[in-house]
Amino acid sequence: MNKLKEYTGPLFSLLKSLPRGKIITYAIAAKIIGLQNPRNIGWILRQNDAPDRTPCYKVIRSDGRLAEGYKFGGREKQKQRLEEEGMTFDRNDRIIDFKERTESNYY
Repeated sequence: MNKLKEYTGPLFSLLKSLPRGKIITYAIAAKIIGLQNPRNIGWILRQNDAPDRTPCYKVIRSDGRLAEGYKFGGREKQKQRLEEEGMTFDRNDRIIDFKERTESNYY
């Protein structure tokens, strides 16, 4: 996994560039920073030691749901932070209108 460290800076910069109310999927983030496997994004996100400066909570699954294992307080904390940015969830914890909220520059 040490090879992934070179992707930390680009990923964190990408997340910091997302406007309020916008999210990104693991797959799109991986594609933008040049990773083949979107699952590696999760490993990189767990290296974040400054969640208030690097909004790793903005990364979601491609189906609009939150992934398990959000490092900073679990799934409920991630959901809370996204709700603070105006996102709403259906009863299955899927972000309503997540495709419209995904940063369109990356589709």
